[in-house]
Amino acid sequence: MTDDLQEIKTSHDALPGPSAMATAKAKDLLAAEAVAERTPHSGSVRHRLLLRTAAVGLAAAVAAVAVLTGADGGATPANAAELLQEAATAAARQQAPQPGQILYVNRTDQIRMTVWGQERGRSEVTQEIHREYWIPAADPDGALTRLTYGKLRTHTGQVPTSMETPGTVEFQRAGPCTVHVLSPTGGGNLPADPDQLLARIRADAEASVRNERPEPGTAPPSKDQIERLIERTVTSRLVTLAQNPFPGPGLRAAVLDALSRMPTATMHTDLTDLAGRQGIGASIRYQGPDGWERAELIFEPGTYRFLGWRHLSEPPGVGVQGSASAVLETKMVNAMPKIPAGAPEAATC
Repeated sequence: MTDDLQEIKTSHDALPGPSAMATAKAKDLLAAEAVAERTPHSGSVRHRLLLRTAAVGLAAAVAAVAVLTGADGGATPANAAELLQEAATAAARQQAPQPGQILYVNRTDQIRMTVWGQERGRSEVTQEIHREYWIPAADPDGALTRLTYGKLRTHTGQVPTSMETPGTVEFQRAGPCTVHVLSPTGGGNLPADPDQLLARIRADAEASVRNERPEPGTAPPSKDQIERLIERTVTSRLVTLAQNPFPGPGLRAAVLDALSRMPTATMHTDLTDLAGRQGIGASIRYQGPDGWERAELIFEPGTYRFLGWRHLSEPPGVGVQGSASAVLETKMVNAMPKIPAGAPEAATC
């Protein structure tokens, strides 16, 4: 019996605490019940019994509420800034990889692209690609990627002959094709402090935009255009970093915290990722080279685990176009796969 009671206590102590809202409601009901007890004429016996039942019932349900609302026990964020700050807190709790460990990322992508062919002309196509990454923490340059090409859909034009046939499996070594998945210890030496990170990215954006020379015969951009280009570059860089499933806990937290300060960020509570999972997301809108663009970062409700992203663009006269990615699994493993016998050697792209 003693062991059973100790086990119950241990399990109870491990539960997350209640939310501030649930605690406040419980205190209000308990206070009202106490007042009713001290004041005989303040209400009927039935009313006092209902107060006591409600107070005790809510107190007993507080642990269940905490479990249902997530580890932080909080309610749904009120806006995109709060959502991204919650996601930053969750990212900071992740464990950094240790030497000898290998980061494994399993994700599926849906990419829309324009392909030009000498004989077939211009084609708009969408292809699904399943990607698996193995990135050694101690040797990111030794990373290996396995791609499995999926369904191919043509929107305009003919199917380009350069596109991979659905079902094709390909291996790649570390290179430009895996640049959108940073190494577990990388990040381009970016600071893990949100203020310093935002300052660094803004300084890089200003240098890049101001050093860009206009095309021959075109007028230089106005001061307003330069400012908008800088803001677009800052937002685009932060969004690209946020789409990375594991750049390291500190940097990822800083990126999400910095994004929470973007004035065009809005929250959506009914987003679905590419894998069909329901999520809560932050949509960041910015002006791209061919019109407005927006990136939607999707998180698991309650835990704020990153599920994936969608990128939508609105080129003039074309309508909304988009690409998407879902992170199916991210974990540490101890070994990398071997390329099957007979398969082409992995190319460095």
